[in-house]
Amino acid sequence: MLPMKQLTVRALGWGSLTLALVQLPASAITSPDIAQTTRPAISQPSPATSVLLNSPQMLAVELTRRTLSPGDTGPDVRSLQRVLGRNGLYPFEVDGVYGQDTANGVATYQRIRDLPATGIADEETLRDMEFDFISGGTTPVSPPPTSIPGGSSLASNTLAPGSTGNDVVALQQRLNGFGIPVFVDGIYGFETQQGVRTYQRVQGLPVTGNADRDTLSNMGFSVSSRPSLPYISAVIADESAVADVQRFFPEAYIDRERGGRFINIGDFDSRSPAEARVDAAAARGYNTRVIYRRRGFFR
Repeated sequence: MLPMKQLTVRALGWGSLTLALVQLPASAITSPDIAQTTRPAISQPSPATSVLLNSPQMLAVELTRRTLSPGDTGPDVRSLQRVLGRNGLYPFEVDGVYGQDTANGVATYQRIRDLPATGIADEETLRDMEFDFISGGTTPVSPPPTSIPGGSSLASNTLAPGSTGNDVVALQQRLNGFGIPVFVDGIYGFETQQGVRTYQRVQGLPVTGNADRDTLSNMGFSVSSRPSLPYISAVIADESAVADVQRFFPEAYIDRERGGRFINIGDFDSRSPAEARVDAAAARGYNTRVIYRRRGFFR
């Protein structure tokens, strides 16, 4: 039996050895072979990822995928959402998640641009948005075309805030058909103006919020050619009088020249018939005038 002194020394010795082992670095107690098998490998970024990391400004114009659809996430989706947002089609946080709001924005863009309105940003849609692609992506099969709103005739060449009537109803219905939700009430208010702005922005037209001849034609409307005639019979009144004037002149509509807005009740190639029309309107109590369009002021 060992004396108590020897037991104490031996216990202290084992304790010191244990403490020393704890303080040693891992490399001193692990063999090289074990270290190599347990250390996780450092992953190297792919070429496409390197391009994105080294050139973040390219995210707005170059994508790693040629099609984006609901459920996708990442930088490509964020780039898509930024483009939609600049065009007024995605007024939400750019979160890089292709959800229903992103799909709705893509579908609206596709309707406006006369593309198949699938809500999936396929290669045709992304190229139309002026995206380029980093090499290595695949080209998806394009879905079959879908129908877009058909054409119709309008009496007015220009619709703007304050305009009312059937032409405005047709415009509002067309905006809804493109996926731009506006209330159909026949009154060209702020909501309709913003809808027209969105359409103009996507189509690359001057963003005025006024549905001028170019905008209406671009939407597929066949606008009246009557205003090309120089002499206009005009009732000098605002939009609130249109319905009343149309009781006597059914084709009356809101028109404008540099002198202001008025109700157009006829266009003629000479002054005499224009004066006869305004005389007929004046006999019914309206304030009338003949306007000479080419000079753009009242005569």
